[in-house]
Amino acid sequence: MLRALCGTFAALKPLMDANCEIKSQIHFWMSLSGTLSEDFLSDLDAHLSNCAFVANTAMASLADLDLYFSLAKLWSNNKNDNKSNIGSLLHVRRWVRAVEVVLNKMNLALGKEYGIVLPDGISLEKFSECSKNVPYMPAFYYPEHSSVTAVHESVSSTGGECSGAADHAKNKGGSDNGAGGKAVTSSGGGGELTEEQKKAAAEKRAKKKADKKNKAKTDGKKAAAAAPSELSISALDIRVGKILKAWEHPDAEKLYCEEVDVGEEKPRQIASGLRPFYTLDEMQNQTVLVLCNLKARNLVGFPSHGMVMCASNADHTKVEFAVPPEGAEVGSRVVFEGYSGDPEPENRVAKKKIFEKLATDLKTDGDGNVVWKGSLGKIGPSPCRA
Repeated sequence: MLRALCGTFAALKPLMDANCEIKSQIHFWMSLSGTLSEDFLSDLDAHLSNCAFVANTAMASLADLDLYFSLAKLWSNNKNDNKSNIGSLLHVRRWVRAVEVVLNKMNLALGKEYGIVLPDGISLEKFSECSKNVPYMPAFYYPEHSSVTAVHESVSSTGGECSGAADHAKNKGGSDNGAGGKAVTSSGGGGELTEEQKKAAAEKRAKKKADKKNKAKTDGKKAAAAAPSELSISALDIRVGKILKAWEHPDAEKLYCEEVDVGEEKPRQIASGLRPFYTLDEMQNQTVLVLCNLKARNLVGFPSHGMVMCASNADHTKVEFAVPPEGAEVGSRVVFEGYSGDPEPENRVAKKKIFEKLATDLKTDGDGNVVWKGSLGKIGPSPCRA
């Protein structure tokens, strides 16, 4: 439904032809929409501190709309008076307001143009309360776009003028001179520069250009000396796991809850949004690949520690397990050809968003083999598949 609407709404059409990296981000965030919890909001707020929309796009994408409706449902069903303390999550509140601008233009909220009725239990009016009185709106720069949208630095609470206007005028050489309001200018004949002033300005520009060039050289040398090793797939701890037990999450229609043996002392509990793609019987005793160095978090009240790896088609309508070669031992780590090294600790994977950065190149090739940048992921001599 959202994809069809975006195809109709001209401003969102460029995202339908987005590059592979953006599509991967959109699919990743859409896969989380059915696994939201109260803890997810703080993670989302931290993510949005560095980007305008969740997939790092310059306008709202399918992922933003999908997450918005899922969060609206979570909000309207939340019985806690504090409403998950969303009032303190400034970036989430700013993002909600930005997405609502798109929704209003699409007439989704009122259903006037498309005749769409929102699912029962979703209260946009209730959810919209969190976007009121956002104290600031940051501007984000997207170098791949030809233009940059600027945002007012400061707007008064009563909707007044931009507070930077007076300072801007003063910086241009003007000053308020009481009732007369006369501007003070240099004595150069109608505001023109004298020859000495022109010469001084030229020397200043030349010196600034030379200083900038020297600084670039110095910074380049420092960066080369301090540059860390390039991030690679070896940072992820992907292991063979076996689902010992699976059951339906009582409060999330897209989630399965699982106990998964990954070769540790105790099985891990993991939640996966696979109910639309696998029956409960198909989940039992399934051998899978598990991303193990993710921080544990609650998904709709279920403590989940890890991720069952799957592959999907472009529009996320078909999802299949990524599986190890037959006979692979539980707990064995997947190694990609040409990449070796110890996995990063869980807290660093979360803080540096390592999985999100590497996931864009984690795919299957034409033969169904799991690859990263074309390098086969193997257990021993045999490749993993999906």
